[in-house]
Amino acid sequence: MGFVKANFDGAIFPSEGFSGIGVVVRDDAGNFIAGLTKKIPGVLAPDVIEAYAAKFGTKLLVELGYSHVALEGDNLKVIKMLQLCDSDDSACGVLVEDVLQLLRSFAKWETTWIPRSLNSAAHSFARNACTALDDYMWNLSPPSFVLSALQADLIPS
Repeated sequence: MGFVKANFDGAIFPSEGFSGIGVVVRDDAGNFIAGLTKKIPGVLAPDVIEAYAAKFGTKLLVELGYSHVALEGDNLKVIKMLQLCDSDDSACGVLVEDVLQLLRSFAKWETTWIPRSLNSAAHSFARNACTALDDYMWNLSPPSFVLSALQADLIPS
């Protein structure tokens, strides 16, 4: 209660030569606040693209001006590093350190691992990067391609 939640996910498109990230922000009742689709140049390792997604999700929360935030993702390595405030000099670790720096600007924050089945909206935003011509952000009204995923994420499995 009282937290705004950002789910994040990454996707890799080897044949296209890039990766994508997706973020969905919701209030504590599950209502859509914002969504983000972004292309990242290069075919990145799964942990690295997930860390990028966490970074841009956190940046979005900062831009939206919330003070109590939760980050949820389905990559256990990234979530554990964030929970332990532990980074290293790997590409993933450097991005996690960026996320930790951003998280320090919030009054309260938490991170939670969730199964992929409960992260389908963020995954839909990440997959959208494959066909999107540019990076996109949606405010208050979600795009049609994510509506069923938003509903599915609210139903406990």
